[in-house]
Amino acid sequence: MDVDAYLYNKDVKCPVCYTAFKINKVRGRKLKIIKKHDDLYVSYKDINPIFYSIWVCPGCGYSTTEKEFYEIKKMQIPTIEESIKKNWNKKDYNRERTAKEAENTYKLAILTGQLLSKPKGYMGELCLKLAWIYRDMENSKEIEYLQNALNFFEDAYQHERLPVATLDELTMTYLIGELHRQLGNYVKAIHWYNKTLEHSQIKTKRWMQLKAREQWSKAKVEYDIVKKQKNK
Repeated sequence: MDVDAYLYNKDVKCPVCYTAFKINKVRGRKLKIIKKHDDLYVSYKDINPIFYSIWVCPGCGYSTTEKEFYEIKKMQIPTIEESIKKNWNKKDYNRERTAKEAENTYKLAILTGQLLSKPKGYMGELCLKLAWIYRDMENSKEIEYLQNALNFFEDAYQHERLPVATLDELTMTYLIGELHRQLGNYVKAIHWYNKTLEHSQIKTKRWMQLKAREQWSKAKVEYDIVKKQKNK
């Protein structure tokens, strides 16, 4: 596999320590889909683009998504310097990444997000993508991070103005339902699928309407099976 064929470099400068470095970005037009998962994860042939979603400064360890990288206030910089840079070992993630290295970049981004009080929706998306990485690694931590993502999404749905990060209200509503289903909370899953199907914008996303109906039926079957087992 020639990963370099899927990657290109971009020059950036860290807003915390002003280190200039190159990051790898993925050429989206070259990606070939292998599988679409129920929680909107997409598996691709040869390369996993979410491995490269986090920008990590090799000089200080400041780590975020591309969209958030320059969204740091001057008053927040000392927090990164004290909590991350002081213990940073100058690790350079800006090359081909293994699954383990991708895992580490998301943990750094989650830490950065916590320190900077990033929106819950953004934090939930980080946790969800880390859960996907664990899924591919067949690591049981997938469940832990699906739960973390669910907690953040429910908080964001209740308290934040949407869209946040890359998620609009309709997509987040569906994901909350799907994560409840994957975690075995079938009654709550059905409730959130219903909210998805009743959403005022659902007809603008026909594929999501069909998917929510499909998952509603799946959750109902799974709930009935569990209910029968309990009544034995």
